[in-house]
Amino acid sequence: MAYKRLQNTLAESRLTLPFAVAVTLVAVYLSGAITDRLWMQSLCLGISAYLMVELSNTHQLIRVFGMMVPSIFLLLVCVSPMLFPDLGSEIIFLCSIAIYAMLFRCYQMRRSQGLVFYGFFCLGISSLVFVQVLYYVPVLWIMLYYHLRTMSGKTFCASLLGLIAPYWFAIGYYMYAYDFSTFLAHFKGLSTFGPILDHSQFGEHEYLSIGWLLLLAFIGIIHYVRQGYHDKIRTRMFFNMFMIIDILTFIFLALQPQHYSLLMPIIIVNTSPLIAHYLSLTSTWLTNITFHLILLVTLLIIVYNTWMPSSNFLSATVTSACSYLPL
Repeated sequence: MAYKRLQNTLAESRLTLPFAVAVTLVAVYLSGAITDRLWMQSLCLGISAYLMVELSNTHQLIRVFGMMVPSIFLLLVCVSPMLFPDLGSEIIFLCSIAIYAMLFRCYQMRRSQGLVFYGFFCLGISSLVFVQVLYYVPVLWIMLYYHLRTMSGKTFCASLLGLIAPYWFAIGYYMYAYDFSTFLAHFKGLSTFGPILDHSQFGEHEYLSIGWLLLLAFIGIIHYVRQGYHDKIRTRMFFNMFMIIDILTFIFLALQPQHYSLLMPIIIVNTSPLIAHYLSLTSTWLTNITFHLILLVTLLIIVYNTWMPSSNFLSATVTSACSYLPL
């Protein structure tokens, strides 16, 4: 590029991540992190943000210096503040990032059984929360073979052992509690489907969050398909995985919208690096305008989606404050 536009300056700034963290802290506070004592949810979100920083830096997802991937991740998390009180959603956030953090390190490794085990162990943990995550297992096996070039008989066995390992602990608990019916009922979700394309449960906040993420994913995917050849082969393989999982999850959400709160974390994790790549590595006048529009609209959606659910909390706070006034 001949010179840096404001878009590139902001994308490479060291202040981008602190700004995103500040926005997240406000959104989390207004979502009831303190008043409702959502400590575990806050801890999971904090670890997820740290892992996203490590994922971006370790594997150099963006060719230039910057913290756009974790910053965009945090902002997109705030776009759907209704997910925060749900501990299951935060566990899916954490496990989804941890899976990539483990599997990406396996790229073209001859002895990657340990990393594959830990990656699928995280997948197994997420399946304890959301059993339908097991639908992604065949896709990940194909990716291990085609994208990561590490599939072998040993890594396949390691993936099975990692997937099963969390259930060993679960079986021990249910044996102690003499409650096998609950354990068996967990797997019935794999063959139980809700009404297809029934979005009647969605409100304006859900439609707004899904629509915005869908638009960002579309922009990010189109951009990477056109410009991804500038990256190393290794990085292109990683982004291909993001795109495939993102597209499949959007289709899953469209067909089975009752899983909104557990599929949105997967969408956010995969959309974040795609749109961050677009925002960081483009420099035309049009993308400069788009950069500012994306950030502005994202912040407006955060304000709208966070303010409305927290209106009762704000009303109670104002009422409590007014009670001390000498009226």
